[in-house]
Amino acid sequence: MKKFLLIVVATMFVGTISAQDWQKNIFGIRVGANLSNLTFKSSGSISGDIRPNFHAGFNYERLLLNNIPLYIESGLYYSNKGYKLVDYDEKHIVSFNYVEIPLMVNYKFRISDFTLYPSAGVYYAYGISGKETYRDEYEGGAEVEEYDAFGEDGEYNRSDFGYRIGISATYKNFVLGVGYEHSLLNVCNAKDFDGDIKASNSNIFISVGYNF
Repeated sequence: MKKFLLIVVATMFVGTISAQDWQKNIFGIRVGANLSNLTFKSSGSISGDIRPNFHAGFNYERLLLNNIPLYIESGLYYSNKGYKLVDYDEKHIVSFNYVEIPLMVNYKFRISDFTLYPSAGVYYAYGISGKETYRDEYEGGAEVEEYDAFGEDGEYNRSDFGYRIGISATYKNFVLGVGYEHSLLNVCNAKDFDGDIKASNSNIFISVGYNF
């Protein structure tokens, strides 16, 4: 019985030491691909086609508890989103350039030389520039019209806020992550005959990175 208690106490002590071995501050860089789209809702629901884009930025994680690998995660990113809609010879392409700040919580699981951590939270994005392009192709040429998506007469709001989930894996200092984010705000200020049009960003992202 005494041996059993000693083993239990020793196991708990080793577990505490192991838990306290996590880094308190983690800084990193991330780059990757966005697979973004825009869903419109007025009288019905319409989605465009997924448009490949990209993101890049800095990542920061802070340990919240000494004995539990629970982290708060944030950062600063440049993220390009948008969508495209192709109808025969007509193409409608919208491109948004955002500065984005995520705020998430993650929990780390150490498996041999790998660390796996799911994360969940929210993000805020502000549109620094955007372009809306209409291209009508015909025999012998094409007619192209371009508009400022966020301008005074633009059809889209600069601010976007939504939820964000993901899962990442690290090996030594290298990071691979995938996730999904979706607007909770209406990013469209356009109107139709039935009233306001509501639109939301959706985005699947894949990131690679390095932690210092």
